[in-house]
Amino acid sequence: DSNEVQVKKDKTIMRRSIKALLGEMDAKLTGHAALLNYRYMNLCVTAEPAALLSFVITDIEGNAYKIEEVADTIQRDDFSFLFVPKEMEMLPFIQAGIAEAHPEFKQEVIKPEGDDHYFYPDTPEYDEERHLVCTMPEVDDNRYDALKQSVKALYDERKVEMDKIKAEYTQTLAEKTADLPKQEADEAKKRMEDLCNQYSEATKEFRNKKEQEIEEAHKEWELNQAEERLNRRQGMKDQ
Repeated sequence: DSNEVQVKKDKTIMRRSIKALLGEMDAKLTGHAALLNYRYMNLCVTAEPAALLSFVITDIEGNAYKIEEVADTIQRDDFSFLFVPKEMEMLPFIQAGIAEAHPEFKQEVIKPEGDDHYFYPDTPEYDEERHLVCTMPEVDDNRYDALKQSVKALYDERKVEMDKIKAEYTQTLAEKTADLPKQEADEAKKRMEDLCNQYSEATKEFRNKKEQEIEEAHKEWELNQAEERLNRRQGMKDQ
């Protein structure tokens, strides 16, 4: 009868609504997980290209540029970038923009040699040309502690927001599934739970990966320190 048809229509609409709800939740959790990963990449232990996205270069007139608009960037090795200004007068503004985004980067202005020149010989810019090297600082004891604290704080911040999303959407799902058969309601709740677990595991993996990177860099620093101490002792014996 007409009532039965209407009930079927209502349930169809509700199923579509639940599917849309899960898609909406998925998008929000994706955003938070991606943000956590991006912020971890900006806790630079190695020369991470994603860190370049945070640079805003502002000239004397207040015009803002992306780094690729004012300089060519070369990753020299795992721990340093080389910036070649397209116009030499932009160099101090490039330095300021990088220092604003990543004050921990060690900056050094160098004079290029041979084929490293960007400008051609016999041009006014050739002799004035300078490049900028940015090197990641070592992970000494102080930086190790600071990085570990930042990793935890960023993770906790995202977890709080993602837990809020889970609570909000769990409540909404319960309301939407109230009139559905128990099996369907349980399946929808299971899909939501699986979705939450998926992003929970992803964020834990991002955290573990960054912490492992920090641990390895700190151990490398400790080994270098031990080697330096050994060399100093050996030098004292040889005197």
